[in-house]
Amino acid sequence: MNYEVEVGKNHHAVIALHGTGGSARDLFDIVKFLDPQTTRIGFEGEVIENEMRRFFARFPDGSFDLESLAKGTTSLKESIDRVIERYDLKNHSITILGYSNGANIAVNLLKEFEDFPIAHAILLHPSPITPGKALKKQKNLKVLISSGKHDPYISETEFNHLKEAFMDGGIDVETFVHNHGHKLTQDEINAAKKFLEINLKEYV
Repeated sequence: MNYEVEVGKNHHAVIALHGTGGSARDLFDIVKFLDPQTTRIGFEGEVIENEMRRFFARFPDGSFDLESLAKGTTSLKESIDRVIERYDLKNHSITILGYSNGANIAVNLLKEFEDFPIAHAILLHPSPITPGKALKKQKNLKVLISSGKHDPYISETEFNHLKEAFMDGGIDVETFVHNHGHKLTQDEINAAKKFLEINLKEYV
């Protein structure tokens, strides 16, 4: 899987996973706002839908292609492992930042792989994905999930079910909900920054 890296100056690294139509660098400005000194790693989805990149495919009716999801999840996991090794990030605190399609595949990583080597996950506007599948055990993981009250891709009930899934998995989870739709808001990004500042004191 293609990726881009900007090496930082502290012991924090952020893995950025774009939304539909994004690119490897799509979330780098947000990452810089969250932590200007961090190492930035952006991955690029391998699936093309209507000339837009995604991490896994959808069927024409909008439902998820679960075979493509499984393939994309494995490819991303292997790519993350290689980057951690290549850039000697094993002693870093690693955060995953995913938006929309990127948040969805991040959730699936946590459903497929136990003790995934990250400390934090910031999942911006995830959709319901394999809701009947439980999250794997994740050691000391802290998660922030966000949504909009008028987000067309996830209802308030579904968002609460996702929160409960993290809680049922013994994962520390916080939520942020704004009054808009699927777009990101500054208040949302500010909440993500505060979330990291509280949890990164020993690394920055």
